[in-house]
Amino acid sequence: GGIADRPNDMADVFHTFFGIAGLSLLGHLHHHDNDSVTATPAFRKIDPIYALPTDVCQRLKLPGQVLATTDADTRLSQYNQLSLD
Repeated sequence: GGIADRPNDMADVFHTFFGIAGLSLLGHLHHHDNDSVTATPAFRKIDPIYALPTDVCQRLKLPGQVLATTDADTRLSQYNQLSLD
């Protein structure tokens, strides 16, 4: 079993992993109870930065990344290559 790229294609690890990660990030694999979110027994919560289970990120002490608005604007402006000449 798994998730494939297109109908009638074979399922592969890449699309299955990122499909499950996407469903986790959207909250479809977690139980919501009185404003608290807990992972169901079959699935673990996924960290949106590393696309790894949150418990793995905590165990490896992976740092999060937070950009200030001014930093983000500066970084994104380098990709603005549109020229109106």
